[in-house]
Amino acid sequence: MRAAVLLLTLATAHADALSWGDAAPVVAPRICGAECVHRTGCEGSPPSQCMRGAPWRDAQHPNALTRLRGGSGSVSLSGVSPMTRHPDALTRLRGGSGSISLSGASPMVRTCAFFASLDALLLGYDIGVVSGILVFIQDRFHLSLIETGNFAAALNAAAIVGALVSGWVADRFGRKPALFISSLMFTSGSFLMAGANSYRALLLGRYVQGYGVGAGLLISPMFISEIAPPAFRGSLVTLSEVSLSLGVLLAYIANYALASLDHQWRWMLALGAVPGILLCLRILFLPESPRFLVGQGRRAEAQKVLRRMMDNQPAAVADRTLAEITASAEIERGSSWALLRQPATLAAVGVGLVLAVLQHAVGIESIIYHSPILFQQAGIVAKRSAILGTVGMGVVKLVFETYALLNVDTIGRRPLLLIGAGGLTVVLTVLGAALRYKVTGVAAGALAPGVTPTTYLIFGCVMLYSAFHAISFGPITWLVLSEIFPAKVKGKAMGLATTANRCTSFIAALTFLTMCDKLQWGGTFYVYAGFSAFALLFYALFVPETTGLPLEEITPKFARPAQLMRDNAAELGRQIGLGGGAKPESHAKAKKI
Repeated sequence: MRAAVLLLTLATAHADALSWGDAAPVVAPRICGAECVHRTGCEGSPPSQCMRGAPWRDAQHPNALTRLRGGSGSVSLSGVSPMTRHPDALTRLRGGSGSISLSGASPMVRTCAFFASLDALLLGYDIGVVSGILVFIQDRFHLSLIETGNFAAALNAAAIVGALVSGWVADRFGRKPALFISSLMFTSGSFLMAGANSYRALLLGRYVQGYGVGAGLLISPMFISEIAPPAFRGSLVTLSEVSLSLGVLLAYIANYALASLDHQWRWMLALGAVPGILLCLRILFLPESPRFLVGQGRRAEAQKVLRRMMDNQPAAVADRTLAEITASAEIERGSSWALLRQPATLAAVGVGLVLAVLQHAVGIESIIYHSPILFQQAGIVAKRSAILGTVGMGVVKLVFETYALLNVDTIGRRPLLLIGAGGLTVVLTVLGAALRYKVTGVAAGALAPGVTPTTYLIFGCVMLYSAFHAISFGPITWLVLSEIFPAKVKGKAMGLATTANRCTSFIAALTFLTMCDKLQWGGTFYVYAGFSAFALLFYALFVPETTGLPLEEITPKFARPAQLMRDNAAELGRQIGLGGGAKPESHAKAKKI
């Protein structure tokens, strides 16, 4: 009961997530001087995106609160309606625009937005489509549990290699060649699997496709972030996050629609290759990254690309951007692995690695991949009906992930992570008990093998699992990872986190069916519940609230782990009404910003 009260209190406490009792003075808004080039107004851009030689000046500005990294300029939000707190369609994520609107963007920016969303949508489609084909290829190729697990996990194994190799290709030969190789491998893998007549051929296609997925995970966001103007960067990131969940949902719908056809699994796989062809062709008209060109000493080419990207703004804007890129490239040349050994950075990387591992340690991809088999164990025997259940999962995942993206800067990162971890711990425990009861009961003849009340309980738990993961572990993990690492080593640190994330996903997908067989299904979810409980404790103690803080102030928090833990414990105590105490040191500073 106390756990339920805690979750309910956290869920309703978002109005006080940034409030510390007494009202903080509202900081006078600042806007750019006459040279400001942002067409949408300075209130939609953090200071780091406006400092292009234009002086800052204080001014009265409608709707301008000092939003730093997305978040309100007023520390206290009590008494303010949700719409007043959150006037934009989407809050800014990882910097950039406050909405996914690309109004005022150049044609090339719109094209980049399309391909960014297509990359993410294809990845989501691949994750979702495997859940539909597993129940068919098991029968077609007479696969054992180990072989089925190997097939599901093969993509992540190859994705690790794809991420490592494509990073070198991108730095050595350019982002465009790396993007082309990624798209070609993904499309080729889809066709190889669709035409496979043996398990080995199927597995080969999965490995080829996995390389493309791993390369795309690394190169596509890198390319988009380097080529898109800052005013639209947040929109592109937001669009990609939602597109991934949309891809999963579309795969579930395709699985259900094609389930009654002959060779249905071949059609499911082939459909994913069609948009992949478009991704291969994009190399014909997409420009090279201006940052790569500057790094290669090709400033004239970089200038042409920037003017093309900003063709709806004065040429001087592109020239100033080129000067910034050149200066940044000079600074980054001083970066080295030695920076990762600094105490604060090392602690931040350690926290980031655990965050990346926990995202998949709770079993999300395993459950997505094997959800039809899971529903069959619950009593939904017909394959098409089991696949229909996955459509519900896709809808829930899309709706709740969109909710998280809309409200992450209002509610905060920590409350969403804590709600998700606490909810998953409870739901996974109940799901494990229900599955164990169902499977052992049917095996002993005490329960009917079809749909029973326990079936509905299991189905409801899976839907709740999707919801809790979608508002926390899914989108918030990558958002926090993008904020806690210092700029000079962010690429290296994110590479380490991505590798840890893919390795965990590979292990979880590989071992899921074997664990279910050995632990009578229910035990597997007890293991995942254990990881969720650990995540709840880890988030509560070691993950700081980053909402509203400049990026430069986040990494130093990790220099004093004991103080960070005290601040987090005090913050959590106030949010759930367990006591007062001194305000966290970090937020005392934030109020002075």
